[in-house]
Amino acid sequence: YESERSRADLEGSTSQLSAHLRVGTLSPYELYWATEQSNLSYDEKKTFSRRLFWRDLAYFQLKYFPFMREKSIRQHYEDTKWVGQEEGNRRFEAWKKGRTGYPLVDAGMRELW
Repeated sequence: YESERSRADLEGSTSQLSAHLRVGTLSPYELYWATEQSNLSYDEKKTFSRRLFWRDLAYFQLKYFPFMREKSIRQHYEDTKWVGQEEGNRRFEAWKKGRTGYPLVDAGMRELW
């Protein structure tokens, strides 16, 4: 898991649990303790648990910093230039249709289109 966790193009490289965690058919608490009590090595447990913590941190931040949807919570990012509405819409349509120019992104989106 550790060395291939970012390779969504490889079979078995992701946990495939995101949907279950999102809709509540799997509790992050239960998953954490099941992982801790498993026969995985210390490093495997550590990596997987960190990914689980990062997921919950994102939800925590959105709850307690709801403005971060429109404004950065880190001041030094405020100077980032964003595209205009027209260009944003063009890019969004390209993303939806799998035409961004990024092969992995495009392949995944074409599966959904």
